[in-house]
Amino acid sequence: MNYVLMIHAAESRAASRSKSEQEALMQAYGAFTKELFATGRAGDCAALEPTKTATTVQLRNGQRIVKDGPFAETREQLGGYYSFDAKDEDEAQAWAARIPSAKDGTIELRPVVDSGPPEAAAPGAKVDPKALKEYILLIYETEARWATMSEEEQRATFARYGEFTRGVREAGQLVAGEQLDTVMKAKSVSVTGQGRVVRDGPFAETREQLGGYYRVRARNLDEAIQLACRIPAAETGTIEIRPVADTSAYA
Repeated sequence: MNYVLMIHAAESRAASRSKSEQEALMQAYGAFTKELFATGRAGDCAALEPTKTATTVQLRNGQRIVKDGPFAETREQLGGYYSFDAKDEDEAQAWAARIPSAKDGTIELRPVVDSGPPEAAAPGAKVDPKALKEYILLIYETEARWATMSEEEQRATFARYGEFTRGVREAGQLVAGEQLDTVMKAKSVSVTGQGRVVRDGPFAETREQLGGYYRVRARNLDEAIQLACRIPAAETGTIEIRPVADTSAYA
């Protein structure tokens, strides 16, 4: 079963760490990442730049609404994620508990919706990754809205998502992306002096729920905003844009 392990930790803690403590944390993440990928079942992972770099986008009546800042103010902030094909939920929780930030933050587990095998990349897409920056487009929308939609409306929406996905793939801009299962299936994992603590539910209760993400390449923030506006949920929810941090020194 595929899961996304989302890392929530207080960004303010970074300011209180010494350089040696911060370096030790990054080294710990590097070692964890190598071990996880050595299983051959890890999919994608990324560290995100701080929420002060976040931008939110909405599209209402054809008008674009762009604001600085994250989708929601929370005591801990989304700082990155791993996707992993676990044998079962217990294994996913065990790996989540080994993520360094589980000791002072929260790791939210969300199952991934199985949408079939990924399509092959477009052979004509030619993009120089060095000339582009990576961004995460986080899709927030009210889950309850889907219950009010007819099957025809749902199919039409999925068709629009398929069209968007094919477009960014053919343009060579798609790095990764997942549709997440309902927050009712979420688990939150942390580690205390007594060991692993697991509770039902997402990391935070918000008016709109994280339903998926796209990791894309764009020339700049303006182009990332243009891409975000093409996501169907921009019309009824919120797309949060976060730059991806460069952690290649610890790979």
